[in-house]
Amino acid sequence: MSAKEFLVDVEGGVVPVDCHEKVLRIAFIYMEEELWLDSGVFDVVEKLHARGWSFGAGELRFNRTLDIFYLAQLAAAIYRSTNQLEGDFPSPDDFQSFYTTHHALLHSSAWRSYYSTAFLTQRTTARFYRLPDLQDLPDSDSPLGLPRQRAPAHATKLPRWAHSVVCTHRRQPSLPLATLTGLALSTLETTITRLRTVYTSVPPYSETQARFWLEYMGLGSPGRSGSAKAVSREVWGPNIFGILVAQGAYDLYAWEAKYSAQLWEASAARREVAEPDVDGVWESEVMWCGLPDGGVGSYAWCRGWEGEVGSEEEVKFLAAVAVEETMGVKAEVGELDFAVRSYMFLGVMRAAVERRERDIFLEELERGMVLAGRIEEGRAWRWLREVFGVVEPYVMVWEGVWPATEVERGEVLRQILVENGQLFARWKRSPVLKEFSFVLGPRE
Repeated sequence: MSAKEFLVDVEGGVVPVDCHEKVLRIAFIYMEEELWLDSGVFDVVEKLHARGWSFGAGELRFNRTLDIFYLAQLAAAIYRSTNQLEGDFPSPDDFQSFYTTHHALLHSSAWRSYYSTAFLTQRTTARFYRLPDLQDLPDSDSPLGLPRQRAPAHATKLPRWAHSVVCTHRRQPSLPLATLTGLALSTLETTITRLRTVYTSVPPYSETQARFWLEYMGLGSPGRSGSAKAVSREVWGPNIFGILVAQGAYDLYAWEAKYSAQLWEASAARREVAEPDVDGVWESEVMWCGLPDGGVGSYAWCRGWEGEVGSEEEVKFLAAVAVEETMGVKAEVGELDFAVRSYMFLGVMRAAVERRERDIFLEELERGMVLAGRIEEGRAWRWLREVFGVVEPYVMVWEGVWPATEVERGEVLRQILVENGQLFARWKRSPVLKEFSFVLGPRE
């Protein structure tokens, strides 16, 4: 049966879509055009869900991350099968041979090599696309179309985390650098240690590796532009680390310039930072493509190299920063800086507890946010109500009484943010995603 005939029959209900391979074949047919247009895998997942099709079963049915993961795997397999110089693309009619060739990437249990079960089944992961927490998507550690022959690993994990830390420091310079660095390292170590209790193949936490990537990404430096104002404009956009890797802006194996593979891997066994043991000339294998990038960034986005919510270590770090920022701050309108996102979260928590004057409190928050210039008047009230909807179930345990200690309110704030990373609005969203965007404008 040709691809065209198969698609007509499944869309018409003649052929039931009752197994992983059939969903994969449908997606492969859709990808022939959609992969190179608009939002790529993000558009294809909408087409699948609109017809009631998903790669998942049971609690994983319509899990957005799982479904887009398989589309990203399809995209990787298509790229590996494509000779772009000669315009030679795999045909939808050749699905069976294509599937056989790339079975390791596409079979129904492939996700288990990429995602921990606990991470994939999180509510946020089910609603928003998130990148794997066990290993990288195929070829995503290299410039687009120029994959390096490396063993499967999670080479993007620490550089992506470090990039997020650096962007946070430039966005929120109020916290001392030492404090922010300490929060970044401690939350990273906690996240890795917890993951390793189930997945022992995950490399252990290494202070050497973590600090290397923070330095590589420029923590504490003014940024590439040298102008504070220009840096401010740069960092207020969404995190696009995957796109930057695709463009060749970062070499994820730059550590080889300073460390031997033996020392790099063994550095987790020591608490102190290991001194470099490589002294010689090292040349990077990658080169930045420059701007305009000829569509590289767009194609990387279409392939699913950017998540809609960040990794667990990124979200836990941002939550820790928010809790630290709000220490010593009274949750009263006159005490809040309306330009600081974490203060607004604290204010909404207070409004959810103060039931009698709830609307008055929210109206005052709305006025303050608009005057601070981070959100337009017509959108501020919706933003606050959406945050309120997330926050309210968590603060009901206080039964209308605001906690007397900062520790108690801080732990609840941390829980809210860790379990709802979308509130940070740090990552690029699909334009067709049917979820509210919590993005705010830059602070002046």
